[in-house]
Amino acid sequence: MTILTLLLHAALSQAAPPPDADALRRTVQVEAAALERSPDDTEALYRLGLAYLALGEAKKAVGPLETLLKADSDSVDAVLLLSRAYRASGETDKAKVLLDTAITSKPDVPTLRAERAHLARATDDFDTAVAQYSKAVELSPNDAALVFNLGEAQHKSGKNLDGVIAQYRAALKLDPDLASAKVNLGKALAEKGLFGEAKEVLAAVNRTTLVDAEAHYNLGVILLRENNTAEAQTQFERTLAASPKHAPALNNLGVVWDARADHKKALDYFKKAALVDPSYTEAFFNQGMSYMKLNKPKEATRAFEQALKLEPAASTPYVKLGTLYLEQGKKERAVEAFKKAIATLDEEEKKAGGFKLLVQRFKSERSTDAYRGLALAFLQQGKVDEAVATLKDAAAKVPNDPSAWLALGEALLAKGDAEGAVDALKKRLLLEPSTDAQLDLARAYTKRRIAKEAEALYRDVLKAEPESRRAHLGLVDLFLEQGKYADAEKLLKDQLAKDPNDAQSLARVGVMKSRQQRPDQALEPLEKAVALNPSLSEARAELAFLYFRADPAKAAACVNTTSEIVINEPRNVLALSYLGLCLLAKGDKARAEQTLKAAIDIDKNFGLAHYNLAQVYENEGKLDDAKKAYQAAAALDFADAADQLKRLNAGK
Repeated sequence: MTILTLLLHAALSQAAPPPDADALRRTVQVEAAALERSPDDTEALYRLGLAYLALGEAKKAVGPLETLLKADSDSVDAVLLLSRAYRASGETDKAKVLLDTAITSKPDVPTLRAERAHLARATDDFDTAVAQYSKAVELSPNDAALVFNLGEAQHKSGKNLDGVIAQYRAALKLDPDLASAKVNLGKALAEKGLFGEAKEVLAAVNRTTLVDAEAHYNLGVILLRENNTAEAQTQFERTLAASPKHAPALNNLGVVWDARADHKKALDYFKKAALVDPSYTEAFFNQGMSYMKLNKPKEATRAFEQALKLEPAASTPYVKLGTLYLEQGKKERAVEAFKKAIATLDEEEKKAGGFKLLVQRFKSERSTDAYRGLALAFLQQGKVDEAVATLKDAAAKVPNDPSAWLALGEALLAKGDAEGAVDALKKRLLLEPSTDAQLDLARAYTKRRIAKEAEALYRDVLKAEPESRRAHLGLVDLFLEQGKYADAEKLLKDQLAKDPNDAQSLARVGVMKSRQQRPDQALEPLEKAVALNPSLSEARAELAFLYFRADPAKAAACVNTTSEIVINEPRNVLALSYLGLCLLAKGDKARAEQTLKAAIDIDKNFGLAHYNLAQVYENEGKLDDAKKAYQAAAALDFADAADQLKRLNAGK
């Protein structure tokens, strides 16, 4: 299901009933005849220009309105009508010059300020729109429509949401019946996360009028976000009753059916939305998603291509394609899709020519997703250096985005660069002083073997949130790394007392007992953990190795299990370490040595890999190499490594 955001569709004011086109045509004839008799008739010029504007023929309105302004250069009405004609004709530069000149000579006329704000908003210049609406409201503080338009411009510009909500409330205080302000207030409350109040506001609009399409539509969006598809469907259908060609409502009905896994019916609605609005990019994008789910890749490709044709600078279709490719295991295609997404962002940067816009854009979810998606695709290909480089690039472009530093820290941990990960996650914590940020940094400190800093962070979190399961398990991992098995066991007992089926705690108990050379106590918790959660790869690896230790004839099964884990997780050092020993048991010494060296390349601080490599070297008669490997394991406080080193040094 696509994740939708609340859309701002409110008009500048309440829409009036459409004029009678025939009457307007007759008016044009009458006023044109009047001008033939008297070319300087300002009333006829005004009425002719106004009639053309009402007919939607803005270009025809320009001539008489320009003549009107020449005849009456002091007329504010003439300036307003001509600027609207310019704007509707696509001549926004002329409209801007006209209005700016008029405002310079008449700075205290609120209608000129408002019209300049309308023009700015039409050209997506929201800062100017806010400034001009603010001045208009200052000049005319009791004009509810102006107060509402200021709030909407602030909303569009991404200003403080609390201020936006206050502005909409102020407009409604002036005019309690201003439906557009109620609809936008509902949308703003939803964006703030106040869904209960938002629903009340929008439902109130729907009770006072049966045909407010936007109120029904946005109430449907909120319900859809809450996964209440039944009520959302009703609201979208009510939207279409009021406005049969409401493309977003048709599109969201497709989303409703997609959520019910009826992809064929969803596709029908996405097609209807595109038919109503052939420029509606999201409808084509959603068609592509449906075709993918219906296993029709050719049709999906065409739909995505159409989406990109309509919006070639949009990264979203490429990001979604890349995500889908990753889910399907198509890593190479995923890389290409994410690269294209990033390329479109770079092109936008060149066109924008401003770093401010770049920072704002990269803070958006779709932009960071493109970089993180590419990095994830590289990681799944085993290209850790490329993943790290990608995320370093993202972090350099958006140094104030905590998610960029988090992603970089995770990639550096995957690379085995704990020192770099600590630096990245420190920056993330400064930008985002949250519990999650503390725990991620603590995990990096654990990997870097800086126990004091790691434990302090875990303790700080537990002081603030005593029931934090993640902090408890992180502290367990730290104690296991240090060989503090008694401390780890106490924490694990506490966790399992709360939930005897906590698979992650059971897995840690099994791993700990295995490290303590107590396989009889390790088997049961490991078997239970794997049964509860088969995706716990380290528990599966430990269990496969324990089966092998109990019965060396199961070396082949151990190789199969650990190999499967390594195929899916090429950087799983525990699985690599056990795979090495099981290969040795099968007599494949060369592959055993290669596998264990690969584990050490990934994480030089993983004592088990050094210890197992020492055993391989000893088996091969490479005693000097074995001593060095045991020495490395002993330096990492790996149990029994120091004793094995003494044995070899004693010539035994």
